[in-house]
Amino acid sequence: MQNVAVTKKSKQGPVPARVFFLLARQAPVGVIFRRGPSDWVEVIKWDTDRDTFEVGQWFRGRIYERRSDLTPDGSLLIYFANKINLRTLADREYTKAWTAISRPPYLTALALWPKGDCWHGGGLFETNSSVVLNHKQEVSRPHPKHLPSGLDVRLREHVCGEDDPIFSERLERDGWSLKQKWEVDYRGYGINYVTLQPEVREKRCPTSPHSLKLTRSISGFDYSEQFAVRNEHDSAEWREIERASWADWDAHGRLVFARDGKLYAGKLTSSDLESQELLDLNPHTPSSVRAPEWAAYW
Repeated sequence: MQNVAVTKKSKQGPVPARVFFLLARQAPVGVIFRRGPSDWVEVIKWDTDRDTFEVGQWFRGRIYERRSDLTPDGSLLIYFANKINLRTLADREYTKAWTAISRPPYLTALALWPKGDCWHGGGLFETNSSVVLNHKQEVSRPHPKHLPSGLDVRLREHVCGEDDPIFSERLERDGWSLKQKWEVDYRGYGINYVTLQPEVREKRCPTSPHSLKLTRSISGFDYSEQFAVRNEHDSAEWREIERASWADWDAHGRLVFARDGKLYAGKLTSSDLESQELLDLNPHTPSSVRAPEWAAYW
C-alpha cells in the first residue's frame, strides 16, 4: 500500500524516505519501518520515554507494515515479507513470501510460516504469548527450523484480502473508532477503484481532550491516508498534519508523527501545530547488520 497523499508517483527529484511506525499497547516501545530505496526496508526500535533509537537490520524486499504487529510489551514483532529474486522464486522451502516473528529491531526469524504469495499473511498479537495468524489452513504450518516456541497460535476464521481487513482490525483494536464507512466502486480496467465515500476514523488521546482523525481513500490502485488533530474543548476545527505518513498517540498521550522521512513530536496550540524533530531517517543507507545472539533464539 503506497500512501500517495505523501508520495506522489510523478514527483521529480529525491523522494524522502517513507516512514511508518507501530507502537506497543502497554509499553513505551515503538518499531519504525523506514523504506527507501523502494526495495529496501530498515527496522529501528524506538524508546518513546527517552526518544532513543536502536538501529536494527535492513531487508532487501518488501515488509508489509499494515499486516505487522507488536506484542503489548513490545518484545516481539510479527511481520509479513516478500523477497523476489531468482533464488527465492526457486525456493520451495521458505518461498518468496512469509510471515515471521522476531525480536525488534532485528528480523531474524524465531518463528516462520512460508506463504508463497502475497495474499493475506501477517498476524495480530492478542497477548504477549498468543498470536492470530492471517494464513489459510493449507499454508499455516510453521517451518520446522522456526517453530513458535511458547506461543499460542490460532488462525483467523475468515482469511481474505491483502492489507485489509487485517489492518482495519488492528486499527479498531488500537482505538481508531470508525466514524464513516468506506464506500468503493470498481469501474473496470483502466479506471479500477473509485472512492465514493472515504473511510474516517478517530482516536482519542488517553491523557488530554484531543483527537486524531484518519481519512482513507483509494483511486485506481493507489491509497491515500491523511491525518488531522483537534482539541475537543477549545475548538471543533480539525488541523491537518500536512504530509504525515503516519500519526498516533504514544504511551504518554504525546502526538507523534512521521513526515518527509523524519519523525516528530507534535503539540497543538490555539493557533498552530508545533512540531519537534526527533529523528531524521533520510541519511540512512542500506548496510549489512548481523543480529546479536539474544535476538536469534527464543
